[in-house]
Amino acid sequence: MIERFLIVLSLTVLVAVAVVAVRAWSGRRVAELTAGQTPGLWNALGESPDGRPSLIVFSTPGCTACRTAQHPAVEALEARFGDALRVLKIDLSRRPAVGHAFKVLTAPTTVVLAGDGRVGSVNHGFAPADQLAAQVSAVAGRASSR
Repeated sequence: MIERFLIVLSLTVLVAVAVVAVRAWSGRRVAELTAGQTPGLWNALGESPDGRPSLIVFSTPGCTACRTAQHPAVEALEARFGDALRVLKIDLSRRPAVGHAFKVLTAPTTVVLAGDGRVGSVNHGFAPADQLAAQVSAVAGRASSR
């Protein structure tokens, strides 16, 4: 009985350590992205900052969460912000280099960029419309307070 308990305890500790390690690794990747030089990101996109906040939406054709959850959230955001927000949709199956430049781990992924081109937020996985709206408002607010 005690052997089983020790095995389960060991597995639990191993899984917890793995989760912490993956989260730390992912956090470092996002920190590198937000602290890094943005011209390379814009070169990968084939675009340049235009003064408006931008939302980059990464998806793939086979991504169910992209079609059923993320795209409706992005459409709600487009309706809310209108022309004050630029939305760039990237198909990772057609443009993998852009995903690599933005360190995309999964689809859907969304990246909020400030009007000057700096990375504001990165969301790996589904991000609801309210969360995206708050992130867009935060980068827009930073630009207007300068």
